[in-house]
Amino acid sequence: MTQWPPPAPADNARIQAALLDPERLAAVRDTGLLDSIAEESFDRLTRLAARITGAPVAFVSVLDAHRDFYKSTFDMGGPLNTLRQLTGRTFCHYSLVSEGPLVLDDATQLPVFRDVPTVTSLGVRAYAGIPLKTEAGQVLGSFCAVDFKAKQWTEQDIDILQELAHSAMREIRLRRALHDAETLNQQLVQQLRKVDELNQALHELARTDPLTGLRNRRAFDDSLGLEIAAVERTRSPLSLLVLDVDHFKQINDSFGHDAGDKVLRSIAQVLGGCVRIIDIVARVGGEEFAVILPHTDAQGAHEVAQRMRVAVAQASWLGQPTTISIGAASLRAAETADSLFARADAALYAAKKSGRNRVVAA
Repeated sequence: MTQWPPPAPADNARIQAALLDPERLAAVRDTGLLDSIAEESFDRLTRLAARITGAPVAFVSVLDAHRDFYKSTFDMGGPLNTLRQLTGRTFCHYSLVSEGPLVLDDATQLPVFRDVPTVTSLGVRAYAGIPLKTEAGQVLGSFCAVDFKAKQWTEQDIDILQELAHSAMREIRLRRALHDAETLNQQLVQQLRKVDELNQALHELARTDPLTGLRNRRAFDDSLGLEIAAVERTRSPLSLLVLDVDHFKQINDSFGHDAGDKVLRSIAQVLGGCVRIIDIVARVGGEEFAVILPHTDAQGAHEVAQRMRVAVAQASWLGQPTTISIGAASLRAAETADSLFARADAALYAAKKSGRNRVVAA
């Protein structure tokens, strides 16, 4: 039998300084163990400690500033097993500042240790605690075994507890590594989401006219192609309007390009207010706009065009009326997007040639 010499207990000031050490507390909180649920990976170790040493109780304590939290408890009955924490001075506080294992064969026979509250409240007599120390030297708590009668701890008992304490530290490091990996994964997911959102924004920016906020020519061409493909499946009508601001050069020459830009933005808003949510309004040139009208025949397209023409003519942005000319075309059987646009554009030319501020159908 190995005789363990009675350890010299640390004084309260030293223990309190260790408990409140900011770096140690940061290391404790960094583990994520405080107030965490019981986990089998730790419970397996305390069960094994009790069975091998013969001690009736084994536990893993984590020392917060003002309490001992028990990450794992084996056979700690009553309220303590439910609360999983203690306040006040404990044997683990002395283990915190010990140079190695704290081994007490009979605490009731040792000055200072006999006054630890759990000697009276729980009947603790024998205690063996191994400090749980990080690689940086911070003590998180203890891996402990306890008996309610005097016990002569063997060298094998302490060796076993030290090995199990090392295993507990490996579990703590693994738990932290998994947490860090999960945090990193979440950050990666968030970054990927931001990249996706940025790509979406860039995609929209590449398809949006910066002056009016309408779709640009590229987006218009893509949309017209998709709508014609849909017609081939549904056999529904499709119409196209191409319109131009009348005498726009005079507006720029008389009022300046800033005023001209204001007129274009205002007309874009008016056009948007004249269509359905399924219709597509685009700026396809300097002062030229186009409107795709799905599920709309020639009569419906003419009505929309007239509504747009009147709405623009009734507005006044520079103290004088501004008008638009519109060419309308409805899709023919087997017609291409280029052909449809060319017919609507030719109708627009005819509208301007015949006096402007009118709608002409192809």
